[in-house]
Amino acid sequence: MRRLLRSMRLSLSLLLGRRLVLFAVIDALVVGYLVLQMLLESDADAADLYRYAFLLPSLLLALPALAGLVDLERRAGCLDLALSVPAAEAYFVRRAGAVCGVIAIQGYLVMILGWYLGDFGFPLLAPLIQIVVVSLFLATVSLFWAVRLRTSGAVWLASAVTVTAMSPWFFANPIPQRLTAHYGRFLPGAEESLPWLRSLAILAVGAALFYLYARRRLRRPERMLS
Repeated sequence: MRRLLRSMRLSLSLLLGRRLVLFAVIDALVVGYLVLQMLLESDADAADLYRYAFLLPSLLLALPALAGLVDLERRAGCLDLALSVPAAEAYFVRRAGAVCGVIAIQGYLVMILGWYLGDFGFPLLAPLIQIVVVSLFLATVSLFWAVRLRTSGAVWLASAVTVTAMSPWFFANPIPQRLTAHYGRFLPGAEESLPWLRSLAILAVGAALFYLYARRRLRRPERMLS
């Protein structure tokens, strides 16, 4: 566990550099506001918790950070060395996983706390599963564009356009309406689950395809260097 945390910290430091403190402060302000709202308002909207504790930091913080997955080595002039090591694919995947892992863990903690303080007022597993799939989708989309485009700005723009194109499923709300839907403590009812599972499946398939194409590119480093 200590090695994993150290690896995540180093990956974030490399990707963000001096911006790491700024990103951490912005993230802490957002999460602090949500926790304060949960403590003061017993009927806080669970959908707002999901949007502001996970989706908002993912788009404002994680997506710009992921844009530099490959550009960091490209600007340093050592991309050829990074691609020549036996575990080049795992090197970049691990870096993407560090960013999305931090955002996902944060989303988990806030959602579980909101679920507990709200007297188990929404199905917990639905947003937790959605957080994992959305995190994987963001990581694979960013990796897909990072191995094809030359600048972090271009990667960020292409990733943002991709998320916008997938917005009907990316922004799908995994938490059913409190007053009109049927749900248990952990999962929504069968009728409410169908739209959520459909969007979840589309995102999961998209993440798998983006990853496979990114891995194919990483295994042909001459295309990235040309």
